[in-house]
Amino acid sequence: MSSADIPDNAKNTNYRLYILDPLSVIVKLAILRNKPVGTKFRISDNVFYIQEPGPFQALCRIYFSSGKADLQYLYNPIQIACATFLNTRFCDKTPQIRKLFQCAISGLERLKDTYKACPVIVLCLNLYVNIIENYLDEYMNDKLFKKDAMTAVYDVSTVSTLTGIWTVDRIKVVMDIIEFLCTDNLAANNVQSLEIFINNIDLMMPQLVNP
Repeated sequence: MSSADIPDNAKNTNYRLYILDPLSVIVKLAILRNKPVGTKFRISDNVFYIQEPGPFQALCRIYFSSGKADLQYLYNPIQIACATFLNTRFCDKTPQIRKLFQCAISGLERLKDTYKACPVIVLCLNLYVNIIENYLDEYMNDKLFKKDAMTAVYDVSTVSTLTGIWTVDRIKVVMDIIEFLCTDNLAANNVQSLEIFINNIDLMMPQLVNP
C-alpha cells in the first residue's frame, strides 16, 4: 500500500471524498459476513456501498469507476476503529463491541473467498484481519500499522467528528442487532435491518466530512 496507489493529485482528486467513517466500515464488513460469495463493494462520496452479485453489479462498477483499488481506502478507517473502540478502556465499558469486530473479520474472510483468484487482494485482506486481531488479542502492536498518503487526511478534527456520531444508544442498537444475527438462521435476510440502520449514518457523511 504505497503512496503510488493513492489517486494522483495532478488529476485534482479530492482526497476527502475517500474519507470513511471508521466504525461504519467495521459494521459494513460485519454485514458482508451474511452476504453471498461474489459480493463486492465500492466507495463513493465517503460511503462504503455493498454490491451483491447479480447482472447489475458489473454495470454499476463500470459506471462508478469502481475497482479493486477501492480496497486501499479501508486501511486507515480499520486502524482508527480498532484504536478507538477496541482499546482497553472502551472494551471494559462495552465488552460486546468485540463481537462486532469478530464479525468484521468474518466479512473480510468472505471477501477473501470472492477475490481468491487475486493473491495481492487476499494479501491486503489478510493485513486488515491482522490489524483487527492485533487489538482483539490485546497485543496493541503499533508497528503493524504504517502511515500511508491517506493517513494525513484523517486529522484529529475529522476523526473526532466521525467517532462522535456514535452515541451510546447507536452503538447499543448495532450490538443488539449483531447479537441477534449471530444466532439467527435467517441472518442473510434479517441483516437488512442493520443495513437500514447504517444507511442513516451514510446519509450524514457528506455533510460531516465536507461541511
